[in-house]
Amino acid sequence: MSKVEVLCATMHQKDFSKIDAMHIQSDVVFANQADETGYSEIESGDLRARMITTETRGVGINRNLALMYASGEYLLFSDDDLQYVDRYPQIVEEAFSKVPQADCLIFNIDTVGSDIPRRKNVKIKRVRWYNAMNYGAVRIAVKRVSVQRENLMFSRNFGGGTLFSCGEDTLFIMDMLKKKLKIYTYPETIATVDQRESSWFKGFSEKYYYDRGVLFASISRPFAKLLCLQDLLRHPDYKKTDLSFSAAYTLMKEGIRNRRSLRPFNRE
Repeated sequence: MSKVEVLCATMHQKDFSKIDAMHIQSDVVFANQADETGYSEIESGDLRARMITTETRGVGINRNLALMYASGEYLLFSDDDLQYVDRYPQIVEEAFSKVPQADCLIFNIDTVGSDIPRRKNVKIKRVRWYNAMNYGAVRIAVKRVSVQRENLMFSRNFGGGTLFSCGEDTLFIMDMLKKKLKIYTYPETIATVDQRESSWFKGFSEKYYYDRGVLFASISRPFAKLLCLQDLLRHPDYKKTDLSFSAAYTLMKEGIRNRRSLRPFNRE
């Protein structure tokens, strides 16, 4: 029996057809947001699949719900548009056996339908605070005991279905580092994701930069402005819009100021 368990955030599921669609080969918990509540479970060979359906909204809430039901030794955070590669449970188990000190490993994900390059791991390397913002949740595998011991959860304010566009995965990684958990990159691919449509990314808009300011203030209020400046310098995507550097930075500073009040972006 695999020690790996997939924790999949999904919506409006009526059955377990995502097991085949996602090529899942291990135990799985589907945290399913819909217009009803319920619990169902099936077993197929060594695979146990559970679905917890709630009327809640927000990807952070959904991931936390899956975490509450998790029982595997190694947990993979997932969205329902992933398709896993053959033998991913063995890949994950072998990776943790090669890096036994790791509390978290960050794998490669191949992307379909996006011109935005995804950072590719080429070797086993320690992740520190200065390079922790490069990775999404679906690349993460964690030791369940490490996460539960430190009572780590995803933010309910960031990500699809919440006040602010994205960042729940970055905050989760930062929280792991603050708790002194050891995170490493690992140069193996575990899945493919189709990004022709995004549930949160609507272009480099005013809201995008405002939300980035809120995110950086949540990571570190004393260094929030510096984080905003380095983000604009390293990723000058505002040039693809009508925004200037100054306008984008002003929006980010507005987000920093409104972080404590959790005031969402509004230009109406």
